[in-house]
Amino acid sequence: MTNKEIREWYSEEVARIPKLNKEWIEQSISLRERAYSAWAIRHDARLKARSMMSDPKEVELLQKRDMAKYGNPDGPTFEFLVEENRKLGLIGDEIYEAIIDESIRTNIEVNRKFGLE
Repeated sequence: MTNKEIREWYSEEVARIPKLNKEWIEQSISLRERAYSAWAIRHDARLKARSMMSDPKEVELLQKRDMAKYGNPDGPTFEFLVEENRKLGLIGDEIYEAIIDESIRTNIEVNRKFGLE
């Protein structure tokens, strides 16, 4: 697969989150659990996409970007996102709603780098 195809796959994985969230709501899954699940889908897709990339140097660049931005080469941890949203002034359920909302937005710069948008 090309990097563009991998990024398209990643975007499709992330795009599943809103539908899944609706199902989780219908199943009465707690907001925190829904936020964690949304984060986990995106996090796992990030790692799988990187494992599909053929050029280790490109993977390394993405890991360096994540390290600089999140302090973790594999992207933000769930705890990091909770804390960042707290720093933005969100409280309680607002934090988890924000994590769900953020989980469906992919990075425009990375999309462009790999031929999307």
